[in-house]
Amino acid sequence: MTDFSAIDPARGIAIIGGGCAGTLVAVQVLRQAAAPVRVRLIERRPPPGPGIAYATDRNEHRLNVAAGRMSALPGQPSHFYEWARARAGHLGFPDAIAADDYLPRWMYGQYLEQLLVEARASARPGVEAEVVLGEAVDIAVSPGGPAVILADGRRLDAAAVVLALGVLPGEYPIRRPLPFYRSARYLHSPLLRTSLAHVARGDDLLIVGAGLTAVDLIVQCSELGSRGTLHALSRHGLRPQPHRPGLPPYPLFLDKERLPRTARAALQAVRREVGRAAGAGADWRAVIDSLRPVSQDLWREFSWEERARFLRHLRPYWEAHRHRLPPQTAAIVARMEAEGRLRFHAGRLVSLREQGDGAAALIKVRGREEFLALRVAKVINCTGPRTDYSKYQHPLLVNLLAAGLIGHDPLALGLDALPGGEVLRYGGASPVGWLFTLGAALKGALWETTAVAEIRCQAEALAGRLLGLAARGREMGK
Repeated sequence: MTDFSAIDPARGIAIIGGGCAGTLVAVQVLRQAAAPVRVRLIERRPPPGPGIAYATDRNEHRLNVAAGRMSALPGQPSHFYEWARARAGHLGFPDAIAADDYLPRWMYGQYLEQLLVEARASARPGVEAEVVLGEAVDIAVSPGGPAVILADGRRLDAAAVVLALGVLPGEYPIRRPLPFYRSARYLHSPLLRTSLAHVARGDDLLIVGAGLTAVDLIVQCSELGSRGTLHALSRHGLRPQPHRPGLPPYPLFLDKERLPRTARAALQAVRREVGRAAGAGADWRAVIDSLRPVSQDLWREFSWEERARFLRHLRPYWEAHRHRLPPQTAAIVARMEAEGRLRFHAGRLVSLREQGDGAAALIKVRGREEFLALRVAKVINCTGPRTDYSKYQHPLLVNLLAAGLIGHDPLALGLDALPGGEVLRYGGASPVGWLFTLGAALKGALWETTAVAEIRCQAEALAGRLLGLAARGREMGK
């Protein structure tokens, strides 16, 4: 195993990715550092902070966690709520804000921006963060240490590099090359602000996916006055369940020392507890939420075979119940469905093709020997984000893979890395030493790792680890 116990603080820390995860690592380094150190936060789409998740400017795109639980700082649970409440009545903000409100996501993007500004302003002398606008395409390694190479040729020396990659665009609806994907009738990224710019109010749309990404698009169509029919297609016909505010906490019902070691045993335990809770008048949502403190430990108890079994059989059901909708959003979805303007379908796409001034889609209906033919104006891919970085043809990932600096976990859920964020060389032989990650890239190692509740703790711990390595480097005279 590589012996890597110190870094040169003079070369500093490079963070590739200025979304939520990368910004919070930079914030934590600035807040924790007691001695001079330099951070470079590399982001291709300014400003740093919002990333893709919080870059929306739509009020109907809401956080799916209440404001009182969205603090970006561990140990300060009401930090975001207090920040938002102090701005109540300002331009764009509600006149009053409560802790159990589900606020628009753009507010959280502004919050992350402001956190970085404040952390830079209050950092100790010699502790600096530079925001570098550019796209990282490679990391060169020399005896002096790594250097991040940008698309425009700039070279940024560093002692340690953090891959804060966020998530990737969704898979193609049919996993083979189709001429249809180059058509104006197909939209691959619904997260773009201009996604619905060329959609007429009366257009019928096929939305591939029925998760949170699809719901964002559905409520946006509603707010824009859509009069057409929206068809939301998913393999199982499931959709996110609504939150029920005000539920009392439910006690953890699993033994932390003897967690289930198979997906089947975990499912049976949850089902039994939901039944008991219902008999006592408690809601299933509280039972699911009680697993939050042990969800990563539970995942780590599973072998890779059991993890694969979970993905095959339970993942859609877990995600529909675990990642829920704000009440306001759920009400819009329910109203549109009741009015016949929104229809959910269970099945898989068999074919997609242009037909005149629209698109023809053929769907194999789940559980039946029949097909559903739809004629729509556009097909919009809302299959949700991916984290199989080793399959994504971005120059940075291609180059790191070719150099053996990254690999994927056995299920290609994320990067091959230790739970603490140390990236493993291709094949998992040993840590690279100077390369770290957090958030979505740790999905294979931790599963539940994409929400702010996990990312804020990972950012705090990783910043402390990096500063500890820098302190040892200082002692060694590096």
